[in-house]
Amino acid sequence: MIRRALLLLPALIAAPARAATLEEVMRGLAAVRESRATFTEEKAIPELDLPLPARGTLSWRAPDRLEKHTTEPVEERLTVEGDRLTIERRGNRQELNLDQSPEIRALVEAIRATLAGDLPRLRSFYDTRFSDGPGGWRLVLTPRSLRLSAVVQSIEMLGRGVSILSIETQERGGVTRMLIDPQP
Repeated sequence: MIRRALLLLPALIAAPARAATLEEVMRGLAAVRESRATFTEEKAIPELDLPLPARGTLSWRAPDRLEKHTTEPVEERLTVEGDRLTIERRGNRQELNLDQSPEIRALVEAIRATLAGDLPRLRSFYDTRFSDGPGGWRLVLTPRSLRLSAVVQSIEMLGRGVSILSIETQERGGVTRMLIDPQP
């Protein structure tokens, strides 16, 4: 009986899973052509006692369409498609060409290039640090541009597989934390 247990022991002890590389995660993300999620967000501003909450939905459609629809506390829709950012709030609509706003483009590309699995594009705006473990992966983006780093110190994304589960943005004026719940 003991001998049989000893023979089975190697099969019972699982070899540790190999950690994924950033390149592997990005290839997996690139294969996702469309996704939807709900989000909750808190923006902590030093001047306020409590963080500002928000909630809504996110959607992604390859190659470059990203939408953040905030439903609470105030309805707002941010849509990026190609080089255009459209902001709709309280019946007002504003369009912005990302080529005319390099800092906004860099912020958009932090998310969009990650979702697209476009590592060269992501690295054109950010230095990347990546780790993977049993709980999922972690990607920390540090702006390469001095102009952007004057506004954003870092963006940290946590994910599992081909899903981003949270995004934390460290800004000069506070911290924004977004928790993301991918939808089937």
